[in-house]
Formats: sequence, structure tokens, C-alpha cells
Amino acid sequence: MRQISNIARFTKNEKGGVAVVMGLTIVPLVLASGLAADYAILQSAKARLDASADAAALTAIKTAQNTIATLSATNPDPKPQARADARAQAEKSFYAQAGKRASDLLGKPTFNVTIDGQNVTATVAYNAAMPSNFGKIAGIRFMNYSGTAGAQLTMAKFLDFYMLVDVSASMGLPSTIAGQNQLAAASPDGKQDNGDGCMFACHFSGSKSYTYARTHNIQLRVDAVGAAIAQLMKTANDTATLPKQFRMGVYPFVTHVNSFVDLTDDLIGDQYSVATAINYNQTTQMTDFGKLLDGGDDKAFARSLNPNYKANPKIPADTAPLGAGGSHIHAVFDDISAKIVTVGDGSGASKGQPFVFFVSDGMEDSQWYSSSKVASPTFPYDPTNWPGVTTYPNKHGETVSIRAMDPTKCAALKARGVTISVLQIPYPTFPHPTNYAEWEALKVNNAVPGVDAAMQACASPGFYHKADTPQDIANAMQDMFRQAVQSARLTQ
Repeated sequence: MRQISNIARFTKNEKGGVAVVMGLTIVPLVLASGLAADYAILQSAKARLDASADAAALTAIKTAQNTIATLSATNPDPKPQARADARAQAEKSFYAQAGKRASDLLGKPTFNVTIDGQNVTATVAYNAAMPSNFGKIAGIRFMNYSGTAGAQLTMAKFLDFYMLVDVSASMGLPSTIAGQNQLAAASPDGKQDNGDGCMFACHFSGSKSYTYARTHNIQLRVDAVGAAIAQLMKTANDTATLPKQFRMGVYPFVTHVNSFVDLTDDLIGDQYSVATAINYNQTTQMTDFGKLLDGGDDKAFARSLNPNYKANPKIPADTAPLGAGGSHIHAVFDDISAKIVTVGDGSGASKGQPFVFFVSDGMEDSQWYSSSKVASPTFPYDPTNWPGVTTYPNKHGETVSIRAMDPTKCAALKARGVTISVLQIPYPTFPHPTNYAEWEALKVNNAVPGVDAAMQACASPGFYHKADTPQDIANAMQDMFRQAVQSARLTQ
């Protein structure tokens, strides 16, 4: 009876009532704490599989890019294989990252890869469930969770660069004012009573100014351009994010365009590379490319001046030599167009997007030199090495052999989808046009004012550049390259 009365007193006591309530609430509190612990474990598991999904998505887009880069040279449509490779590598990556948490998965994750032009998109999705520890008390055996991840990559384009470079006699002008003055003062060619000689390094047989310039380390414009091309090869090589992403070819012209180096992805390093063919000497500022300056040999092919010439069978062979005696810009765009066999969209190594880097002073000179003496149209009874000129549309009875280039000749090439990036190296006026080759110098001075507008009209919109000094020429060519790469990205 005492125990019963004690219990009754306990229940009636206020402190005893609190104890009862506490006893009744401790169970849900423990359950809530347990569920919180389960939830923390779930969040940790989800974070692990989310990270696995992220890694898998990144692996997918990188794998697709690499497969396309590897197969595009030989496979016209590498996309199906790229998607298959991407999914396979993404799955491997997911499970490797997931570790023990892979046991939570409710079936395999899904890996989707799409390739639209240069855009590669990958998505990864998974569903999982984790056994509950404390939730079982409330009838919760498993805790479900899921996740998705995505990644996108805009692939760099494959670009083909055709270096269309003027090597006519006007490119024999020294690259600096000091060099021009030095050569004009010392050149034995065209020496006049007032002491002025030819400020061009004439390379024709019998002329001595080219040899003088070489022996006195006077860099010519043709060498400055060659040096800029050699430096560009390193930039392109270092910039590439895909194997064989950039191909370059060097195509000098006088009367016709020739291959000095056919289009190649061998930019720098071995004996067949573009940089090796240019052979830029930083000490002397000379290049082997400078030897291409018009030397009056109208039967020479440019490849004969490249000791390591290696022909690309996919590029049409030269059928006409460089020629000599003038600067026939009116013919060069048709010539270089024939070299551009494929106008691609840049989506693969065999589909390079073409850019023509047209480097010239823009001065057209339609006279030509022949190593075999022939009767001149003007003096048919006086055999000469200068048969005449290619006439332009002019006033009746007027023959003009020197003028600013005709920019309409560039139109057909641009219509094919080729971007023409122009580097104009300004042609100087002759301060004393009557001192030497008066008939040429006066025509040049008359034509110079129209060259800028002609060169700008030839260029694709926004792709006109102008540079004079050696450093400016090198900088301009670097800018032309960066502009081409950037424009390719913006067209995605």
C-alpha cells in the first residue's frame, strides 16, 4: 500500500509530471537526431556522386574533342566515334570517382553527348538510394537522392594559312630609312653625277646592290617579311590547342605564285618545317626567304631555292615559274585560289578554314623580263630582254605599266569563302625621281596615292593592316594571326 501511495504522490507532484513528459518526448528527439545524422550522410554521398558526374561530363567533352582532332584528317565524319568514345570514357571516370558510393546507384547513370558544329555538350544524370540507419524506426528504409551535371566546350577550329608574299624587285628596298640611305649612297648600280644610286637592292644579273646589302647586313623588306613569318611559326606552334590545328604554306610571287613551302602542319623543328625553310638569322637579320627576291631568272621555281622542299601531294604543283621583271598582282589571286583545294569550316584537320595573308606594297608593275631575247612589241626590229607590258584598260593610245593594284581581282577568292588578310608595306615615293630609271620612278610617284584604298578594298572587312618598319611588320603579322584565330571562335 505504501508503494501505491508513493506512486500516486509522484504523479501528483509537479516535478514528477515533468519527468513523465520528458520520458515520452525523448524517443522522437532521438529519432530526429538520428534522421539528421542520416541526412548528413546522404548529403556527403550526394556530394561525392555529384563530383563524379561533374568529372564525367568534363571527361566526355575533352574525349570528344581529342577523338575529332585525331580522326578528322582521315575520317570525313568523326562525330559518331567521338560521341561513343566520350560516353565510354565518361562512364569510366564516373565510377572511378564514385568509389564505394557506386553501390548506391539505382541502375547505370545516363551519359549524353551532342556535337553541333564546334560545340560539344555532355550531360550526366544518376539516381541513387542510401540505406537509412535511424529512419527504420519510422519505417524509412531507404533515402533517395539524384543529381545531374553538364559541360560544354567550343572546340578550337582548324585553320589553314596561305602566306601570299610579294618578292618582286620592290621588296628589295631596305627595311629601314637608314638602310635605304646607306644603300643609295653606296650602291654602284645607277650611279649618277650627283652621287645618288639605286636605293633598291637590285638582284638581277650584273647588278651589285643586292650583294652589297647582303655583305653589309642591310636588311631588305623581303627579309623583314621572312623574319616575321619565322616568328609567326613559333607563335602558331605555341598557341595550338589541338594536334595539327594550324597549317601554313608560303607562296611567293612575281609574275606567278609558286610554292616555297606547301601547306603543312610542320611549322617549326625539323628540316621540312616552315621555320627551317625561312632560316631567319637574328644576328644578321637575313633570311633564306630573301634569296627569292626577283633575280631576273624567269625560269626559276621557288621550290628550287628551298633545299628541303617537300611537296604536299594534295596541293596542285606549280606549272609556271615565278617569272621576273615586274609585279603581276592581277594574276596572283587566281593562282593562290588554285592552291586552295578545300574551303573548309574548320571542324577538322581535313576541313581547315582558309586565310590568305596577302603581303605586298600593292604596286602593280606589268612589265616582264625574258631570259631569251625576243622582238619587242614596241621595237620589233630590236631584240630585247624586256618584251613589253601587260596593258591595262586606259585611255585610247595610253599604256600604263605601273599603277596601284586592282582590288576587284580579290573578289572571286573572297566569294569562295576565303578570308583575305592584307598586310600593306607602304611603297615610298622617290625623292629624286629623275636620278635613276626616271620613267619608272615618275609612274610610281603618280601611283602611290591610290595604293592604300586599293589594298583596303582587297582585304576582307576588318582584315586590313599596314606596317613599315621590321618590328611593325612582325607585330602586324602576329596581330593578323590572332585576329584570324579570334574570328574563327566568334563564328561558332
